[in-house]
Amino acid sequence: MTYETSVLINKIKSSLNNNYQQFPLDLENQIPSSSLDELVNLAAEKESEWNTTLETLHQFINGVTKLDCFTYRAVNQVGDELVYWNALLQPFGVFKQDGTVIYQTDAPYPTADMIIAWCNRQVS
Repeated sequence: MTYETSVLINKIKSSLNNNYQQFPLDLENQIPSSSLDELVNLAAEKESEWNTTLETLHQFINGVTKLDCFTYRAVNQVGDELVYWNALLQPFGVFKQDGTVIYQTDAPYPTADMIIAWCNRQVS
């Protein structure tokens, strides 16, 4: 993995870790930092099998879309509307209020295409 690839991956990791810092996840492996470290280790192990560092970065970003932490939702009642937390755009500590409801679903939010687009913006 090149220095540039490492810097880009660390930028994604840092942002997600910051946004999930106060989020109450159940298990250690659900915390983004733990899962992202596993993705980085996998990238390092498979580096010889991949053709370019760009492919390594794409593989990492694809792995990010599958993180368990994205299956958790946080929602606030604001007047008559429900407002959902977007883990890519806001730290949970800023979103959280008294009465914030947290639950888990099978599908990620934001969706995989939104996560990929966000990751690509982080590295551009």
